[in-house]
Amino acid sequence: MKKVLSSLVRQDYPKSKYEIIVADNRSTDTSKDIAQEYGSNYPHLVKNVSEDNIKSSYAARNRGIQIAEGEILAFTDSDCVPSESWLTEGCKAIEKDNASMVAGKIEFTFKDSEPNIWEYFDSAGKLNQKNYVENAGFGATANLFVKKTMFNKYRLFLSELESGGDYEFGRRLTQSGEVLLFSETALVYHPARSKFRSKLAKSKRIAEGQRKLARMGLLDHGRLNWKQLLLTLYYPTLPKVKMRIHEKILLVLINNYFRYYNFFKRL
Repeated sequence: MKKVLSSLVRQDYPKSKYEIIVADNRSTDTSKDIAQEYGSNYPHLVKNVSEDNIKSSYAARNRGIQIAEGEILAFTDSDCVPSESWLTEGCKAIEKDNASMVAGKIEFTFKDSEPNIWEYFDSAGKLNQKNYVENAGFGATANLFVKKTMFNKYRLFLSELESGGDYEFGRRLTQSGEVLLFSETALVYHPARSKFRSKLAKSKRIAEGQRKLARMGLLDHGRLNWKQLLLTLYYPTLPKVKMRIHEKILLVLINNYFRYYNFFKRL
């Protein structure tokens, strides 16, 4: 939490033209204390709200949206670190082409100079914003700019979702003809998951979100298919990162494991 707030108060965007809203959602760590500290140190810049009734990051975002005063709302996550020019570049992109939404680039970071096997698998297979925009019609809320009028016109995020709410919201807009663009320069850094347990927890949330979206008739990508049970030699790759043969074999096994996990979790 400290990293994201530190990066947000140091944005090169004029301080008089933006506000930071921290939406807490039943946090059990020190996040709330850190946010309140920043609120005290930057009273004209940082606001704090809480969503204690519904356990959902989208419900928390909705709480923040309701008090936001700006014309453009920029979303990121508590474990992300926006670049210094994030707000400047995101607002420039959305205003330049009169877009309704802009999804910024998400670049993964690793604990060491080279990723371990879990960091490699996590960063190679997730949060490809350009692909999301061009092929699925949405942008992940880890780095998303939305005109506030869109929430007035199309309603808020679905608060009952714990995962997949950005997919549903983005497609709700793009299927209605709203323009979504990708920005290479509105950059956010995201730490890759470095352990099996954290990767499994994320995969569980994704699978449960997909299952709920499917039951609501809102899932058009990644539907359950028996072909998912076939073994594959494929594994996601990272440019400029070389893997040894035993690591490639391990990645194939990991990829098949999570494909099976996703399938059976969604039944």
